[in-house]
Amino acid sequence: MFRLDTAKSNSFRRGTKGAAIAGIALTAVLLFFFAPTEHPFYPRCVFHSLTGLACPGCGSLRAVHQFLHGNFAAAFRLNPFAMTIVPLAIGVWIARGEAAFTRLRPIWIWVLLSVIIVFAILRNLPIAPFSYFKP
Repeated sequence: MFRLDTAKSNSFRRGTKGAAIAGIALTAVLLFFFAPTEHPFYPRCVFHSLTGLACPGCGSLRAVHQFLHGNFAAAFRLNPFAMTIVPLAIGVWIARGEAAFTRLRPIWIWVLLSVIIVFAILRNLPIAPFSYFKP
């Protein structure tokens, strides 16, 4: 059986966590200075391009851009799910550490998947209040 030395394992975790934080910071700086609506290097949603429907992630880049500029209402309008779940996940990560996601019970994965599917369906309905949340 292959086992890592504990000191090396902890060092690897710290390095991975540092790389993740650096990547998030770099992405935030990129999104702050370069609006997704004005620059073509951002990826386009394949699901939206093929079907014309909004996927659960549609509008999240623009929402984060608006959020970073302090336009919280506009960010929520572009993607209410992302603007709710991302701060919640960050708060859980800060409060409970990496154990919050490594020992996640299967029921919570199914609950999250169900919420994502319901959100994807509701945001494509042409009735109020769901029609207000178009990307």
